[in-house]
Amino acid sequence: MPQSTPDARTNRRTVWQRWLGGLAIGVLFTWWSSRSWPLDRLFSGSLSVGRDAHGDLAVRLIGQSGSENWSLDLRNLAIYFVCLTIIHWLRVLRWHPLLEPYARVPIAALNRAGAVGFMAVFLLPLRLGELSRPLMLGRKHAGHPPVPFAAGLATVALERVLDGLTVTALLFVVLFEVHPATLARHPGIAQAAWIAGAVFLSAISGLTAVLVARDFTLRWTRRILGAIAPSMTDKLLGLVTAFVDGLAVLKSPWHVVQFIGITIVYWGVNGLGIWLMARGFGLDLPVIAGYAMMCFVVVGMMIPNAPANAGSFWYFLLLPATLYGVDDQSPRAVAFGLGLWFVQTVQVTLFGLWGSWADARAMARHSRPELPAVDTQQN
Repeated sequence: MPQSTPDARTNRRTVWQRWLGGLAIGVLFTWWSSRSWPLDRLFSGSLSVGRDAHGDLAVRLIGQSGSENWSLDLRNLAIYFVCLTIIHWLRVLRWHPLLEPYARVPIAALNRAGAVGFMAVFLLPLRLGELSRPLMLGRKHAGHPPVPFAAGLATVALERVLDGLTVTALLFVVLFEVHPATLARHPGIAQAAWIAGAVFLSAISGLTAVLVARDFTLRWTRRILGAIAPSMTDKLLGLVTAFVDGLAVLKSPWHVVQFIGITIVYWGVNGLGIWLMARGFGLDLPVIAGYAMMCFVVVGMMIPNAPANAGSFWYFLLLPATLYGVDDQSPRAVAFGLGLWFVQTVQVTLFGLWGSWADARAMARHSRPELPAVDTQQN
């Protein structure tokens, strides 16, 4: 019977540690956010489909007293699912210009890898899913030239950093629109914006410095790695070298312009969709509140995430609600936070399962040996 190698045992232990750490984070944020939830009005009652107070078809929870605890307009739900589908395709399309310098990957292959990767990032703890897209694009028999793993990973890192800068800049714009007296009553919100800005600005500065001063970076990397892990220096340095080469897309202004343009549309649709779902739950919020909630979810994801982002997702989503006069502990607000998380979980899981099925079919099709041509001419 084969025995596990030390490396295999270490890898399994690391994975288990990350899962346990992610679960602990999820339990902490779930407890933290639900301490003041009105559970009796949030879950107790009669759930039915009928007309809400505005006469629209909705899912409604009627309490014991006969009053409506919360409702969800089904029209808004359908529109939001369309928004999530658009968001999925925008995420796939904006990845294309980042990969183009290394390999011409068909959109169909990007769609499959994106569907699986987006599901993995959302469902797996501590950002473990970020590796799935580079791994999928680096395989043979995928219907396109393999993309080096480090290059694919560099494009994912670049996505995260530029997304962070975009959302942080938008967060400052959103907070600028809030009355100073209101913002002064919530100092933690402004502090979170400054911390997020500092983190993402440092990250993009580091990536730019690596690209500009390649030899200097590699020389100091070798010195640092040699002092910390001399036996692994060459292996790790090879990965760092490939990663640095993977940032070459920054040298192409056209690719960067394409990525930034699609990113602006992507985040625009994202915030609009959140606002529509809030309206669907009967929350009277301005459009800008949807973008504030979106920004806080992204900033919250800087913290290592739990499986499916449970706990931290709705905690950070509802954090800025009080800036716009909404009680973040009311049944409608909490139902909105949980509902938005549930819809996103269902959407990304369905798309990811389809991507896994489509990818298996594509791999099987491209790995078949080509049959020799048959000469049909008669002698």
